[in-house]
Amino acid sequence: MSVLDAFFTKLWQQYSVISPQAVDIHQLFASHGEEIVNDHVAFRTFADSHIGIDILEDEVLALGYRHLDSYQFDVKKLDARCYIHDKSPTKIFISELRWQSLSEPCQIIIQDIIEQANTTLKSPMLELSSRGLTPLLSAGRLWQLPSYADYQTLAAESEYAAWLSVWGLRANHFTIFVNHLKNYPELSQVVALLQQEGYQLNDAGGVIKGAPSDLLIQAATMADTYVVDFNDAGKQAISSCYYEFAQRFQQDGGELYQGFVPLSADKIFESTNMKSILGSVKTDDEH
Repeated sequence: MSVLDAFFTKLWQQYSVISPQAVDIHQLFASHGEEIVNDHVAFRTFADSHIGIDILEDEVLALGYRHLDSYQFDVKKLDARCYIHDKSPTKIFISELRWQSLSEPCQIIIQDIIEQANTTLKSPMLELSSRGLTPLLSAGRLWQLPSYADYQTLAAESEYAAWLSVWGLRANHFTIFVNHLKNYPELSQVVALLQQEGYQLNDAGGVIKGAPSDLLIQAATMADTYVVDFNDAGKQAISSCYYEFAQRFQQDGGELYQGFVPLSADKIFESTNMKSILGSVKTDDEH
């Protein structure tokens, strides 16, 4: 197995534990004779930290990726970068939160998280990518589980921050590359199948986000929920990860568009918004 294959295998293993619907959807398409190709994976992190994009980018480049484009999401206070690989169809999308733009209570919580992460990264017991071992992008939560009170404080202002405070560095979602499907080559067909099977889809800005003129259209499930045992509040169901679906269109030169559409991506972020999620819950046995 190549280094790149091992990297994505580890990410999928982490992801599938807390996103069982993704496994079910993968099996659904396989039962229809489809071979799944992954369009991209996405990660969340904190800006101005020891796990910011500038740090994570080194690992991405070491995997053979190159930077394609950068994006800004001012309402959600996010910056992001996209990376592509000449020998892989799977793109990497990393966003980071401008947490210093949040309120003081949120900043205090996140500052503590960042300091804990820095301490962990300095630990001689942690085998990270600087030594060619565990990739930082799949390192998980490098800090203690926050209190449920702190989680709620973050969620009230930034659902992104709340999610990241619990789940840490891991794939936030995988994405089925619709163009490679034989029996469902149109995103509308994929959406119809998922709705027929009873999956809840993200309808922020419409179930199908974007238009062919954007060269990219996307859809996503709402995230699974997963029960986490907080020290101050016991077991609470929170959002985990979701599954995305992307159909790309040809540019003038005939090649498929490889980037992202900020307006659509902004709506995709809503897939982990707990206020909109209904779903089965699991037990948090990995932390």
